[in-house]
Amino acid sequence: MTITTPTLIVTLVLVVLTFVLPRKHIISTFAVAAVFIPVDQRILVGGLDFPVLRILILVAFLRILASGEKLSISWNRLDKVLAAWALCGAIVYIIKWRNSAAVINRLGFLYEVLGFYWICRHSIRSFEDIKAVIKGFALCSLILVPFVFVEWTTGKNAFVIFGRTWTSFREGAYRCQAAFPHSIMFGVFWATLNPMFIALAIAEKNKSLPVAAVIASAFMVWASSSSTPVGALLAILLLFFFFQLRQYGRYAALGLLGLATALHLMMEAPVWHLLARIRLIGGSTGYHRFKLIDETIKNFNDWWLVGAGDTNAWSRAHHLFDITNQYCLEAIRGGLWTLILFVLLLIMTVRTVAGYSMQNISRGHQWIAWGICAAIIGHCISFIGVSYFGQMRVILFLTFALTGTIYDMSKAPAPVIKIVRKRKIPSRMLSVNQAK
Repeated sequence: MTITTPTLIVTLVLVVLTFVLPRKHIISTFAVAAVFIPVDQRILVGGLDFPVLRILILVAFLRILASGEKLSISWNRLDKVLAAWALCGAIVYIIKWRNSAAVINRLGFLYEVLGFYWICRHSIRSFEDIKAVIKGFALCSLILVPFVFVEWTTGKNAFVIFGRTWTSFREGAYRCQAAFPHSIMFGVFWATLNPMFIALAIAEKNKSLPVAAVIASAFMVWASSSSTPVGALLAILLLFFFFQLRQYGRYAALGLLGLATALHLMMEAPVWHLLARIRLIGGSTGYHRFKLIDETIKNFNDWWLVGAGDTNAWSRAHHLFDITNQYCLEAIRGGLWTLILFVLLLIMTVRTVAGYSMQNISRGHQWIAWGICAAIIGHCISFIGVSYFGQMRVILFLTFALTGTIYDMSKAPAPVIKIVRKRKIPSRMLSVNQAK
């Protein structure tokens, strides 16, 4: 067991809450675990790792069994693509390495992604459930922000009592990370939740909680002192100004693709070399990200079939063992097939929530769907500068599950309204009755 006593106490409380809370609030226990418990906290059983997230997945499954709730869900097209991406990546990875460690590693990943995704899809069935989940994370942000403020001003991380975490210092600023494994993970976590808080603030009559969460999450993004989350948040906020023009989103995407292609043809360096020039926060390592993308493209033959082995061999001078790009990570771990499925999954999620926001539904629901769309686009942008691990998987899989629920709602048949026609009285009978 590699778990501290305070973490064990909090975990036991979350286990109890998972059993007693109403269905729509089950995900709130995962939110607390993700926000406040470091990822190194785990229980070892026969060589198998059970972090708090995996423990709660098992407990939630037992809770559903004990309550007698229906276990199965109707898997839609988006659910199937997500499952195909996870399974394809696991199979290719195992084929590549062909050892027991690879099997255990990928089985743990499948348990985490498919287990948590299934729990979310089972627990979140309506817009009211979606609002409850967002409110749970909003409340966590307000509880967390005083601790982050202390960390930002003093460099003292209060979450060391729960596990292995610290605060780094770079270019004259503390890089806050709270209970997260890295300041970039911490910043991206709150950057991708921020648009959901904004959408909830617009949709709800009582705006105090979501508005406070918008401010708190924006502060924590800034306190991370990292370019990737700051850039993602700026792009996300820009999307809200285009809410009235969202029906032209496809043309905007094609326009950006055309612009990138034109720049690529006109520039001496490839278009992804622009990453080396972006410096939103002091100490940014944009050149490393450029070099990683560049070498991944140049070494296509090394990874396309079953992924790559030693990426550091591509360019040892640039430390390419640190794969700070989710797209490159999907390719290097799972080959071209996994990368294609991952990109297809992202396209489907954006199209689903963006399309639903344009349907004939309430204005509040349109805004919430658009907020989830902005969050997904925020993930897509963040993937260029970081590969997800730790608590970021929770928010990513949750966002996919929210989209899966919206996909079901978008395909549900419209309610049938019966029109009762009044029986028409012949004019001759009407005149007789009036005469009487």
